[in-house]
Amino acid sequence: MIYIIVIVIIILIMPIKVVINKDDNRSDIDIFFTKIFNLRLDFDEFLKRFFFLRDNSNKITLQNLLYNIKLYKVSKNIVTTTTRMITVKKLTFIIKTKSTSLEMETWSFVFSWTFFGYFQNYIHSLFKGVNNEYYNHQISLNNTINFECHFNIRILYLLFSSIRNIRDIPKVIKFIRKGSKGYGTSNI
Repeated sequence: MIYIIVIVIIILIMPIKVVINKDDNRSDIDIFFTKIFNLRLDFDEFLKRFFFLRDNSNKITLQNLLYNIKLYKVSKNIVTTTTRMITVKKLTFIIKTKSTSLEMETWSFVFSWTFFGYFQNYIHSLFKGVNNEYYNHQISLNNTINFECHFNIRILYLLFSSIRNIRDIPKVIKFIRKGSKGYGTSNI
């Protein structure tokens, strides 16, 4: 019995490394359980279910995006309570723009760095801290975004934020159930 309690405590406090990476070639969200299990979970395939159509995995629908924005609004207290306990280990954000003239390059630099300022303020207000951050704007052949973020989360953080915002959990469950009936999935 004592072994089970020790294992549960270890699992609750074990850091889970989350790596979000989007570059020119690929975009991945990986979850690493490396302290005990040496296990990697490819989370981006799971998230495609929320953002893309079931029959066409490359097409984003406005309906799914609006559903996810509403879901975030309903569960915002739980998410912000959790993120305020997390320190971002590494954050890299590079905007690459295609330009045809010097005037376009100048305006793209101005808009990019203005966006970076707002984004940095938002990230610093959302998370406990950011250790290593890098922002840049580059001229490229295509308009792309490179983004990389590393942070550690613990199951204990999720449990604590769920207990602290216990009133929001029935709202989230009700919203998910209502949304599943509206988007054609069954409750089998």
